[in-house]
Amino acid sequence: MIAVLIWRLPDVKWGDLGPRWTRASPLWMAGAGLAMLSAFALSTLRWQRVLAAMTTPPSYKRMLNIFLAGQFVSNVLPSAFGGDVIRVARLGKRLEDRPTAFASVTIDRLTGWFVLPIITLVALSYQRELRDLGHQTTVAVAIAVGTLVALSAVLLIASNRRFAKFADDAVGWRRFLIAIHVGIDALRRRPAEAIEVIAIGLAFQFLQCLALWFAGHGIGIKEIEFGVVLVFFPAVAIAQNLPIGLGGLGIRESMFVSFFGAVGAEPALCITLG
Repeated sequence: MIAVLIWRLPDVKWGDLGPRWTRASPLWMAGAGLAMLSAFALSTLRWQRVLAAMTTPPSYKRMLNIFLAGQFVSNVLPSAFGGDVIRVARLGKRLEDRPTAFASVTIDRLTGWFVLPIITLVALSYQRELRDLGHQTTVAVAIAVGTLVALSAVLLIASNRRFAKFADDAVGWRRFLIAIHVGIDALRRRPAEAIEVIAIGLAFQFLQCLALWFAGHGIGIKEIEFGVVLVFFPAVAIAQNLPIGLGGLGIRESMFVSFFGAVGAEPALCITLG
């Protein structure tokens, strides 16, 4: 897939892919690693808080263990949902309640789909120069708005009160749908916890953007300002979950080339960054 990616992109040679190391690069890369580890810790906390609205969650250490296993699997299976299967299976076994585990992972995902578009739209609102980049801006906004519309439709269906009538007698796949309804309804009735989950989600995505910005500067991409990352990375994070690649490989790099190339970054280094 990397070979096809290089072949399809113009004016990119294998020799151009190497990082442009400087004396400051180790510090930038250490900052990127620390930011990503902190992001993983917050993502696990968000998942635990979602689960706490439905049932008594396992310890944070246990959930972090499951989360990291899922992160590993997400990098070697199509889309990022392979890791979610691992999370559901392991947590479901721990709780002896797979529908509740499924609901917690699904709602955890849904909160991310809410936070990511908001980051893009808010960051774009105060950076006028990025609103005039042409199709790159259009694509980022379209992904953000489309995601919010899809999320709203899912929440309207899942929060339908008629689900509650079947909660006690549900079997098979209906148990999973009703578990999602129960989880969403629990957060709706506990606004303080819902706000906490969203706040943790914002911090998690902010740290991911920070890690990307650090890594970009570490390999020599000076053209990427932090505000640029806030506008475009959420769109990439959403798109790379599509089940048409391994861990987003190819999709992520192509979008980096398009988005960051619009502000002057070298295509080859954008691929290296991905």
